[in-house]
Amino acid sequence: MPRAHYIGMGSNLGNRHGFLDDALNKMRARWGEEPVLSSRFATPPWGMEKGNPDFINQVACFQLDKPPLEVMQDLLAIEQDLGRIRNPEGTGYQSRTIDLDMLVIEGVTMNEPELTLPHPRIEERRFVLEPLCELAPDLRLQSKGPTIKDLLRTCPDHSPLEKLNPIR
Repeated sequence: MPRAHYIGMGSNLGNRHGFLDDALNKMRARWGEEPVLSSRFATPPWGMEKGNPDFINQVACFQLDKPPLEVMQDLLAIEQDLGRIRNPEGTGYQSRTIDLDMLVIEGVTMNEPELTLPHPRIEERRFVLEPLCELAPDLRLQSKGPTIKDLLRTCPDHSPLEKLNPIR
């Protein structure tokens, strides 16, 4: 049975809108599904030193009937296709052409070395909560936990976000 898969997308190098568009097109082609999309937001780099370019962030929701680790492998392959270079030590944040994060799969929790669901840092990142709230304000990360709308209201991240376009 298909489930809602919420995927966070971000880019802060090169043609940022172009990389987001290319990633969406590759996901559409792989999965044969049309996503529901949030607005795009310009956001300062989170967890990085000042002087790095701003990100453009967006959340896409696909209805998929695929195992989570298979979807994650697809996202990693798309990142690689679009020139994402990962820090070989796997530490710290760095600028990137594209970043694709599995945020939430409705009704799924998991804690595997390759993937933790829901994403463990959603609650502290306004650049994720704001677009996610456009798509699913009443979504809960845990069955009895707060809604995305509530998490956004209490988020400790007060970074400025600039909405670049209305929700499509």
